[in-house]
Amino acid sequence: MATGFGFDRDAVRAAAAALRSLTSELEASRRQTGPSSTTGSGDVDQALHGFTEAATRHQGGLAASVGAAADLLNDVVVSHAQLDSSLGDQLASNQPSKGKSDE
Repeated sequence: MATGFGFDRDAVRAAAAALRSLTSELEASRRQTGPSSTTGSGDVDQALHGFTEAATRHQGGLAASVGAAADLLNDVVVSHAQLDSSLGDQLASNQPSKGKSDE
């Protein structure tokens, strides 16, 4: 029913799946980030360590945001199905009976 309005449920599901995949990649990347190497300069090592820690924190936030966007898209699909069903039920109950018509 609601698909007649141009809603492509499969495209939304595909987008949610792509976001889930991105979330997994971000989480895997964050886990792989190890300690920075020693450069021989205390200042450079400290700066690299600070950068690595900040990048790891930001990756965590980004992964959470991307995951939340995927959840929202999944909710859109569920809500669409509920709306579609509700509209279908309403239309079915408003249809005239298929017997004799009053003239």
